[in-house]
Amino acid sequence: MPENNECEKSGCGPAPFANTPPIGLAPELQEQQDVLPDWKTLAPALHEDSYATADALWWSRKLGQTMALGADVAPLMRGEDDARQVQRALARAYGWWPADRAPRYWKSGAASRAARLLHVPLPEDGVHLDRPVAPAPQAVFNLRGVEAEVALRLGREVTAEQALALTAQGALELIDGVAVAIEWVDVRWRDGLQAPALALLADGQCHGGLALGPWLPASVLLGRDWAQQVCTVQVNGGDPPRFAGTHSLGDPAWLLADWLQHVAAEYGSVPAGTVVTTGTWCGCQKLQAGDRFDIAFEGLGQLGWQF
Repeated sequence: MPENNECEKSGCGPAPFANTPPIGLAPELQEQQDVLPDWKTLAPALHEDSYATADALWWSRKLGQTMALGADVAPLMRGEDDARQVQRALARAYGWWPADRAPRYWKSGAASRAARLLHVPLPEDGVHLDRPVAPAPQAVFNLRGVEAEVALRLGREVTAEQALALTAQGALELIDGVAVAIEWVDVRWRDGLQAPALALLADGQCHGGLALGPWLPASVLLGRDWAQQVCTVQVNGGDPPRFAGTHSLGDPAWLLADWLQHVAAEYGSVPAGTVVTTGTWCGCQKLQAGDRFDIAFEGLGQLGWQF
């Protein structure tokens, strides 16, 4: 694929009109206009003012490099719903999940119980399963940030009506599996993590990929004291820092009812087998190319990712 040196010299931004290449794109790539999706047909719910956001993210993923500033496109979106519609449009264009059901993988979390929870679907082709060590990413846009997490799996389908009636305990009883997880944090905007909140949400809330360890039965959650839960992380075999009781919500299952209500409201139901990863225990650890990151949760398992 040709390198976009013109972008490096002058900077690329979103095109002023929908379905045109980003400003500054190399001339030989300008001819590839026909590869851009027809958003009006593909994603009729996407507002026209958000086409430029979808275009910019499309080109970033196609060319494997950041193409625009999130600060340039965020003002074109009217709010959170527009940002989510951008991600849905990209999901249809790339086939991240089938159009006839809810996404199978999600990330959820908040900085504290007092903050509003945020739930974001994840591209299914970016999830690594049944690998003790996940492989190095093919494309890195801004950073190799990693987070040690706990993922939970839904044991049976939940309808929108059932979700509305859920209590915290009732939501927990729907879980049939738990696994340790590593989320790779990355962002496709040139302003990286400093991009506005709406731009980050349209880009999947800083998601690069997800690795999941072996599933354990939900019974391992019974009586677990999350305030005493120990997680260790290790970079390149160095001394492993120890994190105990450091989840921002105190209990990763605390978000389940809110997550299920959000997904069911958007998609009508939540299928059995749907997975949610629940937020970091170690903050976001910044890695370099070639680094290996290993995590271990006492009593829950371990997992690695080679970057």
